[in-house]
Amino acid sequence: MKKISIAFIEDNHVFYQALKLLLIESKNFDLVGMFSNAESFIKDFPYIKPEIVLMDINLPGISGIEAVEKIKVEHPEVKIIILTVHDDDENIFNSLKAGADGYLLKKNALETLEESILLIKDGGSPITPVIANKIINYFKLKEENEITNDELSSLNIREIQVLNYISEGLLNKEIAEKIFLSVDSIKKITQAIYEKLQVRNRSEAIKKFLNQKKK
Repeated sequence: MKKISIAFIEDNHVFYQALKLLLIESKNFDLVGMFSNAESFIKDFPYIKPEIVLMDINLPGISGIEAVEKIKVEHPEVKIIILTVHDDDENIFNSLKAGADGYLLKKNALETLEESILLIKDGGSPITPVIANKIINYFKLKEENEITNDELSSLNIREIQVLNYISEGLLNKEIAEKIFLSVDSIKKITQAIYEKLQVRNRSEAIKKFLNQKKK
């Protein structure tokens, strides 16, 4: 299997070294860049072109959230996982709105980091369970007819259910097994969600939902 090219931005020396060791020792990854600030990463990006980026939020200079937004504008194909200590709504929602494809808390993240990276490579969205619960709970509020936006209110109960599982990072096959439908049915439901929300993919669907929360 071709190695996945990865870069990370982390200013905490201890965590920086831990990430470096984990990624270098893995047979699945090619560590192409290590940075302690986002400005250096953005400057060097054209030369290293990582497939996946691990991004801290609190950084000297521009924040990780600002960096995500800048990178996604120029390189929307890059997958970015936020790796942080922050579990508050503002950082979660702002990160996903900026374009982050995953959100992991540093506590215990190293134990499952390789699995999370492989998940995002396969089209999933790695999110720490406590973070996923925050998103899901808000979806539940929407399911209880608290949706005011016309696009979101157009979703039926089945579509909201599928969107809940999408926010947890489940793949189509896993969602199908959860709600006892075929993979083709899940694909059709997902496509209906995209059309109703006028988005192109999972990340954009979640971001559109979160944008309404901030209004």
